[in-house]
Amino acid sequence: MLIRLRYWTALLVVGGIAFGVWAHLHKDSEPGSSAVTDRQRDNGHGKVDVEDALEAPQTAGNAPLNKPENSVTWSRVVGAGDSMSLLLAKAGLDTDAITEVSRAIASEFDLRHLKPGYSLTLTMSEQGAPKAAMLEIDNGFRILATFGAAPHVERLAPDLDSIRRAGEATVKSSIFAALDDAGIPTRFATDLELILAETFDLRSALAGGERIRLMWREHRSGDRVVGEPTIDFAQFDLADRRYEILWPDDKSRRTRIFQDGELVKTFDQPIRGARLSSSFGLRKHPIHGYVRMHSGVDFAADHGAVVVATQVGTIKFMGKRSGYGHVVELDHGNNIQTLYAHLSAVNEALQVGQRVAAGSEIGRAGSTGTSTAPHLHYEIHVDGKPVSPLADTRLRGPGNGAPRRVKGLVSVDIMQSELDRLLESSG
Repeated sequence: MLIRLRYWTALLVVGGIAFGVWAHLHKDSEPGSSAVTDRQRDNGHGKVDVEDALEAPQTAGNAPLNKPENSVTWSRVVGAGDSMSLLLAKAGLDTDAITEVSRAIASEFDLRHLKPGYSLTLTMSEQGAPKAAMLEIDNGFRILATFGAAPHVERLAPDLDSIRRAGEATVKSSIFAALDDAGIPTRFATDLELILAETFDLRSALAGGERIRLMWREHRSGDRVVGEPTIDFAQFDLADRRYEILWPDDKSRRTRIFQDGELVKTFDQPIRGARLSSSFGLRKHPIHGYVRMHSGVDFAADHGAVVVATQVGTIKFMGKRSGYGHVVELDHGNNIQTLYAHLSAVNEALQVGQRVAAGSEIGRAGSTGTSTAPHLHYEIHVDGKPVSPLADTRLRGPGNGAPRRVKGLVSVDIMQSELDRLLESSG
């Protein structure tokens, strides 16, 4: 009887100890606890700072990247030599998960263009299954993929404030140096050279003492400047003449150049508010590395930006073309055609032979074909030969039939007044 009592007493003691150990471990694994599993601490590719990972950004634009209970968040800034599959492997995903996440993000972003400075954030289950992935790319845009019964992927635009700024500079040796000395973004030197390339030779016209006044917009998310600044207006005073340039804003497609108050050139572009990034003529090819003819002009554009017909025309071709990627060609009569290349998609509602109005959507900007980044390549052909889209006026005359001293001058006056106000307030 005594032996039997001792047996049950010992059994109860051992059971109590086991229960206490189990309760302690269970408490540490409950949602909201501070316990972290060994897999979270070391995924086989180096130690992970768990606290920093859990504090990684949880929003993409206005959409939350939620970290559900019992989940792990992993975040990395893309470095030199990183690929998407390498990053996902570093996060501890298995081969199937790497394939699933890569395919989802690739549906909205060309993974060949992954570059240092981008950031990738993953939310995973404790077993390593992906729940959400967010890739932050250029200009604050983000690709958000969520996983469940079927992946859902969307491109999120940043919620930005537009701040207008102004500055003035005097040329001594070069426009670049003048802007740099005045604290004005130096990339505007390229903007001025590109937009004036077919009006006069900017470099040979400089003798020193020329005055430049500029107004531009910065795009901000809180205190952080996102993307490149966008130039709106420039006044350029040479010794014997004045040029004023009105760039298109986000609602416009037309650039206008005035000389001494007269409208000398207009240019309708295929993307609203986009800036020129490459001019017509001989240049060193960014991929092949040798000098060759660039038979159009390029516009810097976000992936998916709407591309429209610059003038009324008939669709001559829609499809793929070597080097150009997805292409749309329009025939405008009188042996004049326009070409829109490197598109990510074409407007499926259109077909060859259909007539489209000026400003009609024909596709979306992308980076298909031989391309280093999302942009639009735009060409004008006359009698089968490429001509400069900035110089040729056969699609649209210099003043579009309007009185040369009247049309656009009101806009110039408004810009001049705003520029004066900003310079006065900053001085």
